[in-house]
Amino acid sequence: MVIATLALVASASAFVSPDGTRLRPIDQCFIIERKGQPIGLTRQVIRADKRDGRRVWDVVVHQKAAAMHFDLRDHFVLARKDLRPIDFDSSKHGVEDVRLVYMTTRVTGHKAGDKGRVPIDVPLEGPTWEGNLWGVTFGALPLRRGAKFRLPFYQYDQGLGQFTLSTSGSEIVQTPGGPVAAWVLDAGIDPVHRVTYLIGKRTGDELGTQAPGFTTRLGGDCSGIN
Repeated sequence: MVIATLALVASASAFVSPDGTRLRPIDQCFIIERKGQPIGLTRQVIRADKRDGRRVWDVVVHQKAAAMHFDLRDHFVLARKDLRPIDFDSSKHGVEDVRLVYMTTRVTGHKAGDKGRVPIDVPLEGPTWEGNLWGVTFGALPLRRGAKFRLPFYQYDQGLGQFTLSTSGSEIVQTPGGPVAAWVLDAGIDPVHRVTYLIGKRTGDELGTQAPGFTTRLGGDCSGIN
């Protein structure tokens, strides 16, 4: 399932990677809704940083839904140029659950199991992106009407796979800062489980999502979420 590069399916001769320079430092708060009722918040922060002299994006996505006893904090360190992952760690309720290190040809680390840590050592066949980071990665693609993409990923529970996504249209999204023109993306890892992402046309910012039973939209107070 892994391909050597990101393929722009809309044109068989075109090959591109996410362009990390499309992103910008930002601190966003999203309201998580289930069947139209708020159940939690997600804070998503993108910071510019350096790792061993290398320019990187430091990204934190922290989701909390008290009603569902859910608290998940994902932390990504990504190459600034193309968002290829360098490090990833994830915590549930403040306790580390996963830690990964990405290299050119493999990803190593560990995740929590029923009997302690489960080691991870997976060979990579080519450029691979982080399977837990969707909207930020999608916002770095050269989105346009009718474009279709496939993007290889590694995800610590699902293993190697591919995102498939297409720009299905555009709309105006109402945000706390006013209306914003957005691309509408149909995205997922298989034909059945799909999520709609709203990505700002001008900035590439994630503006919200729509999935079966759940939606997210900008708003709320994430000051208590780190």
